[in-house]
Order: sequence, then structure tokens, then C-alpha cells
Amino acid sequence: MEVQLGEETYVLLNEKALFRASDATLIIADLHLGKAQHFRKNGLYLPQKSAEKDYERLNFLIDSLQPQRIILLGDLFHSSFNHEWNIFCEFVNAHKTIDFVLVLGNHDILEEKHYKDVCSKIVKDTLEEGDVIFSHHPLKQIPLGKVCIAGHIHPGVVLYGKGKQHIKLPCFYYSNNQLILPAFGSLTGLQLIVPEKEAKVYVVTTNIVMEV
Repeated sequence: MEVQLGEETYVLLNEKALFRASDATLIIADLHLGKAQHFRKNGLYLPQKSAEKDYERLNFLIDSLQPQRIILLGDLFHSSFNHEWNIFCEFVNAHKTIDFVLVLGNHDILEEKHYKDVCSKIVKDTLEEGDVIFSHHPLKQIPLGKVCIAGHIHPGVVLYGKGKQHIKLPCFYYSNNQLILPAFGSLTGLQLIVPEKEAKVYVVTTNIVMEV
């Protein structure tokens, strides 16, 4: 599904990512790589193959869209260093033609040298390009004439059927000149939101993105 944000057209992807075709930029938020090993280390089992599914989706997007740049809107790696970081380094090295840009999130606590090994640019607060502001945390105030693209929330909504059945789905949430992306990582969970009156909600299903 295409949406207009400021002066640019973006595509909402059912792989829980955003694409700007004008400069071949892919935007994703909240991968939380390394989360499975982090929790296993602390005695809680999480599926090992969750990260594999995330890489499969990333590779699919790269193969189909041919991005020149990938902007990572924070929480790239979940916690302290573990071997899953080396897997991400291998992934980046396999895509040398792509610039990886990281806007740091609250979970990005690795030493800066690790991020510099894989990212062409590291931004500590917000990345501003033209009329768009890229941020990990949603902004409380957005300058006039600007639009913010953010992550962090892991937004989701509940849809109800006629027979009391319901389903929880991730979503893109747009309100007050701000688009919040769904979390890309498979182990992130959802923060259920109650949409504001003027908000637009685009739910993500297996096959499509649709406005509700």
C-alpha cells in the first residue's frame, strides 16, 4: 500500500517494512537481534529459528526491491553482545553494495565499535533528511512542515469479527504527522493501541497491508 508522507511516496510492506522508491531506501525498526540467545542465557527458552525467519524476510526484500540503503530505526540488537551479532556482521558483509544506517534505540547498548563495523552512519538521536525525521522513539512534538517516521512502540490492534472472534495484528500507525512502524523482529510482541480519532491504521497480514 502506498502512502504520501511529506513530499515523498512510501510503500507499506507486509514484511513489516517501509520503502521509498525515489532513492531506493528500505526502512525497518526494532529487529531485536540476539534476543533469543539473551533469554536462553537467562533460563528462558525462545525459538532458535526466529532470527532465521527475520533474515529470510530481509533477504527477500533486498532481492525484490534492490535497496541502495537500509535505515534501521533502533533496537537493532536486543541486549549485550552474543554470537548472534557475528551473524549480523556476516549478513552485512554479504551485501556490500548497501549502506546500513543506524538510528540508535534504547536497546542498542553494544560498544560503538561494533556498530561502526557494519553501519556507514550511526545517529544517536534523530536523522533529518528534507521534510522527514527518522527517529527510534516517536516524537512528542514535530516541527511544522515535517513528518516523523519512528519505531519503538511495536504497534498492534485487535480486529473483531461478527461471532466474537478476534485477532491481534501488527500495524503501521499514522497520527499527527508521525508514522510508527511495526516491529520487524519476530520475537518483539505487540503493544496494543487504541487509535486516536484522526489516526490511520494499516494492519499487516500475511499477504497484504490494508487500512482499517
